[in-house]
Amino acid sequence: MESWRKAWKGTTPVEPLKDPEWVAWRREFLAERSDPSAVSDEVAAQEHRAIQAQWLIDHVDVLEEGGAISEEKAAQIRRFRPLR
Repeated sequence: MESWRKAWKGTTPVEPLKDPEWVAWRREFLAERSDPSAVSDEVAAQEHRAIQAQWLIDHVDVLEEGGAISEEKAAQIRRFRPLR
């Protein structure tokens, strides 16, 4: 969890949602998220966690290479990637 906090706060090689290529690539995923102003705090929090989780899954290689997460943690995260 701490490595995720470091990644989300921008102390790693990639900052979430400041990566225009990722936002463009995941535009459809992001569009499916609920509008935080139109839902309960609980639902908005769940949507935020979904975005965080997808960002972490998509950036696991960069985070591992930058030393933000361990090889073991990266392997655990990679299990959530879709089969190709």
